[in-house]
Amino acid sequence: MEKEIVAYILTKAGCTHPFRVSRLLAMAEMEWLERRGERLTGLKYVKGPGVFFIEGLKEIIDSDPCFRIHEGDPATGRKGCVEYVCGEPALPSDVREVIDEVIRRYSGIGDMELNEAVMSDPRFARVAGD
Repeated sequence: MEKEIVAYILTKAGCTHPFRVSRLLAMAEMEWLERRGERLTGLKYVKGPGVFFIEGLKEIIDSDPCFRIHEGDPATGRKGCVEYVCGEPALPSDVREVIDEVIRRYSGIGDMELNEAVMSDPRFARVAGD
C-alpha cells in the first residue's frame, strides 16, 4: 500500500519534491499511529541530525512509470519534483481522510518548516523506531 499512499499524496499535492513528500508521509504516519495505534506503512524512517529519509521511497518512485520525475534547474532556482500521472490510486476512505487533512494542514508552510514540524513532533520517535 506504500506505493498507493505516495501516489495519493502526489495526486492531491501535485508535482512535489520527494523531500516534501517524505515529510507529508511522516505526518500522515504519525496521525494514523495516534488514531489507530499502528503504523500506516512498513517503511523505515532513518534519522540523521535534524533530518531523515525514508528507505525505499526512491525505489517506489523509480520503479513505476506512473511516477514522472521532473529535474530541477539550479540556474533558474527551479526545484525538481515528482508527479503521479496515472489515475487516482484506490485507498480506503479513512486513509485518504488522514492524508487530505495532513496536506491541508501543512500546505501553507515551507519545506524546512515542515521538516522541523516532523522532527520536533514527539510522535516521530515512535514512527522512526526510537
